[in-house]
Amino acid sequence: MQNRPTTLMERLNERLSVVEAKLKKMEPDELLKRVSMLEDNLYTNKEVFNFEETCVYLGISESLLYKMTSNKEIPHYKPRGKNLFFAKAELNAWLLQNYEPTISQVMESAEQATEVKPFFGQKRYGKRKRD
Repeated sequence: MQNRPTTLMERLNERLSVVEAKLKKMEPDELLKRVSMLEDNLYTNKEVFNFEETCVYLGISESLLYKMTSNKEIPHYKPRGKNLFFAKAELNAWLLQNYEPTISQVMESAEQATEVKPFFGQKRYGKRKRD
């Protein structure tokens, strides 16, 4: 029976040494990039964010988020009246609500609006001037 814990400890030591060796091979910048990639993947899998996660997801400060929730500018939930929660789908819809067209789209719509329309056959509104 004493043989088994030593083999378990030996295996744990071997695995730990392998992990330490891999970490030593990585540069600190690469390790930070991998950690940030894992954090980003965490946010892509969650459907509901708490307050701090929402600040990170939107890239805004806590005070701005508090201001927006108190003014009811951003969709949020308060299940027990205290903690704030945010649905990811609603945040994405809120982020995409005010679309700004590109210059080429504006120019295309302006060209379409300035097409020559025949004058005859149009209705006249207002009073006609009498000579």
